[in-house]
Amino acid sequence: SVLQPGTVLPGTYGPTNTRVQCHLGLKVPPGCELVVGGEPQCWSEGCCLLVDDSFLHTTAHNGSPADGPRVVFIVDLWHPNVAGPERQALDYIFAPGR
Repeated sequence: SVLQPGTVLPGTYGPTNTRVQCHLGLKVPPGCELVVGGEPQCWSEGCCLLVDDSFLHTTAHNGSPADGPRVVFIVDLWHPNVAGPERQALDYIFAPGR
């Protein structure tokens, strides 16, 4: 995910609560912010941040153009409260070609 300086993404909800997102900060200039469920979160370069994006979340890069973009690698993981049989059912329901 690349976010240019001066960008503000409005509040949104993720499509499901069956996942947790893992955000790996690759380039995190000053002035970048993520607020999830009203709680500020902090990216750090080289560190992972787990985010439940089913909560209302906003993202902003309030840095200057000289700071360059914010770059975060995002991976979707199963939410730990989703049991094995539920995962299998969801995989079946949403399989490509169904």
